[in-house]
Amino acid sequence: MMRIASITYDEARECMGCEIRDEKQISTYILSFQIADHFLRRFEGNWKITQNTIILDLKRLSNSLMIEFTAGAIHFGTLTTRFYHRYSPEKGVTGLVEELYSDLGIPSNKPTHNTDFLFTVFVKLVEIFHARCGLRIIPGKTEGEWEIHLSEQGPFGWVSDDRIAENRFGEKIDITQWETLRPEKAATYIFGFNRFCKHFQCPMK
Repeated sequence: MMRIASITYDEARECMGCEIRDEKQISTYILSFQIADHFLRRFEGNWKITQNTIILDLKRLSNSLMIEFTAGAIHFGTLTTRFYHRYSPEKGVTGLVEELYSDLGIPSNKPTHNTDFLFTVFVKLVEIFHARCGLRIIPGKTEGEWEIHLSEQGPFGWVSDDRIAENRFGEKIDITQWETLRPEKAATYIFGFNRFCKHFQCPMK
């Protein structure tokens, strides 16, 4: 009799994915990070993420820019405009951002600044893994800490302002060693380090 070895299912290394996919919600979340990335490349400034909003404090702008990814709206001072329904593949994110500049009365700037490494990696994490895995980035329990979470009940890990990543197994790694890599490669390494999925191996192993 021939025995066929079954593949062992390791729950700690397997991503459960999104059971319910709301395409509008997924697209709006990804688009919010892409828009924020465009603004940060054109204006120097600081960023933070709340449960529902990306907040940008940009130099030369009199008010904070708030991108609400649950509603698909952007706020600047007393002005608010929605962006989800205005995106099209033809004009892309760059064309949409130009329209937002006009709507909000913000002078258009050419990209002159590099985005903060950590935010750039977060953008790539969202672009690559959000639609498939339900990845979300939310504030951690301590100031300057960010929680990378898969769905509401899924596994999670943390990244701090000092660029130290920690997974749920208590392992830590300095992600500044990946700053010279392409952002999408660094994002994949972080995803693998948190062992969200068996297809993305931990770079420490």
